[in-house]
Amino acid sequence: MRGNAFLLSLAVWFCVAPARAEPPDYSRILSSVSLSFDNGDMDRAVLLENGDSGVDLYIYRALAPSSDKSATPALVKKNAAWSGAMWGQLPSLETNAKGALLIKSANDSIGRDRWSQTLTVIYRDKQFIVAGLTRETRDTLDLKNHHSCDLNFLSGKGVRDGKPVALKTPAPKLADWSDEKLPGACVF
Repeated sequence: MRGNAFLLSLAVWFCVAPARAEPPDYSRILSSVSLSFDNGDMDRAVLLENGDSGVDLYIYRALAPSSDKSATPALVKKNAAWSGAMWGQLPSLETNAKGALLIKSANDSIGRDRWSQTLTVIYRDKQFIVAGLTRETRDTLDLKNHHSCDLNFLSGKGVRDGKPVALKTPAPKLADWSDEKLPGACVF
């Protein structure tokens, strides 16, 4: 009876034990950059295809160059950007002169509605923040139908189609960002 009780308790433990996060499949890397969000530490951002018309973003903080341990991401953002299957639709990562992370995505190859988008991400108050959004759209059949926006969430100012706009919302956390909820100034 004691053996059965042990097996039963072991089975229950496996059923209720917290699931361990699977390490990312690094064979699906689309883009990767090294940068320093603050303090001069080496940080890394990686975009991985997720097989669902999107990419997942992994951000690693303060990586030790000689560490043999696998790093734990400071942030995992599922569906951080849209991804297509061909040239002109693949997202990428870059950094700017101020050390911010740029998440770039676009559709510049299929259909008449073409667009490009750049999110500017910074690290502030122990949070990854979307500090800026730049978006451009164009219709390949109606050449007069093109729009653009460039928003700075930190200053609360932006430009839509060449005209100034004021932003009433604070800079969103990257974890909460969604392309489905674009600010009105960038919806065309």
